[in-house]
Amino acid sequence: MQHITLDINRYQRMLQQAATLGAHIAMQHAGLPVREYYTRTEMQRKHGRGIISRLIAEGKLTPHKITDDEHTRIVYSETEFLQQII
Repeated sequence: MQHITLDINRYQRMLQQAATLGAHIAMQHAGLPVREYYTRTEMQRKHGRGIISRLIAEGKLTPHKITDDEHTRIVYSETEFLQQII
């Protein structure tokens, strides 16, 4: 069995991300309005350009196409992102 050591900052970040994912999913199940999809630029501003670019390149964050009356946009799922980074 391989042992992984975590420094305190990484451990705190992982706990915060897990709590965010849990809250996001709980709000969805409760029927509360939760924004699920963001453009790539919005995701990069929110979570960091390097992380988003790496997850997209690795195929762990997949694009979704959303079409409204006037536009078609490529967006990314916040839940999918949160599941990948924990």
